[in-house]
Amino acid sequence: MIGPAINPHPTSESFSIVRQYGDGTLKYGAPRIGMGVVDVRDLAQVHVAAASMLQATGRHIISGHNTDLVEMGRALLERYGANYPIPRHALPKWLVWLIGPLSGSGITRKFVSRNVDVPWCADNSKGRRELGLSYRPLQPSMEDMFEQMVEAGYFDTA
Repeated sequence: MIGPAINPHPTSESFSIVRQYGDGTLKYGAPRIGMGVVDVRDLAQVHVAAASMLQATGRHIISGHNTDLVEMGRALLERYGANYPIPRHALPKWLVWLIGPLSGSGITRKFVSRNVDVPWCADNSKGRRELGLSYRPLQPSMEDMFEQMVEAGYFDTA
């Protein structure tokens, strides 16, 4: 989930990832790890819609965007790239494989082999079709989340 949090000091993994875009951890590049993301505000609307629609049955994939860590960072470049060390490039898989286990982040070579440079593809068409879902664009969702972190003092400006 991406987007602004209600909690002024969020601790979710998505905030940990976005923090790395602004604190310089990923300034030399990010691994191209695919993932599905959805704005937290869209997810809240989906829960309300699913609970109130009698025709809603079964499971629905709630993923607004098939993306990766590099593209998520690039969504921040236009607005924040001049003042924060947002990653501009993907790290080569061989380099992530080499240094990932040494980084202390719990990234194993097995994880790198199976997930880096592998596109994420979730099919959210059932939710769009049956629940009438639509999703916010990635860029404003990322900008809103990053802005909240800037205002909370998570980063030093460059």
